[in-house]
Amino acid sequence: MIVAAMMATALLGADLSDIPTASAADLQCMGLLAVAIDDPAASDALKQQYTGGMMYYLGRLEGRDPARNWIGRMLEYTDSTPVQQVRSHSQRCGQELIAKGQEIFTQLDRQP
Repeated sequence: MIVAAMMATALLGADLSDIPTASAADLQCMGLLAVAIDDPAASDALKQQYTGGMMYYLGRLEGRDPARNWIGRMLEYTDSTPVQQVRSHSQRCGQELIAKGQEIFTQLDRQP
C-alpha cells in the first residue's frame, strides 16, 4: 500500500496544493527554467537567460511570501515531478515571459 502511494506520487509529481494557485504556477515556471538550465545542450548564453527568468519568478514568489524557502520548494518540485510534466508548462511560462518582456520594452520605448 505504501509503495503504491509512493509510485502514484512519483507519477503525479509534487503536491502543490499547500500553496496558492498563482504561487504554484510561478513555482512550476521556476522549476521549468531550472530543468532547462541543467540541459547539457543549452548554451551558456541561454542558461543566463533562463537564470533571469528564474529570478523573475523567484521575485514574484518572494513578493507574495518572503518567509518561505522558495528555492527549496522548487527543488522539491523538480526532484519529485517527472521531467515531461515539468516541461508541460513551457508554453504558458514562455508566453508569460514574452508578455512581460514586451510590456517592459513598450514602457521603455514611450515618448516623454
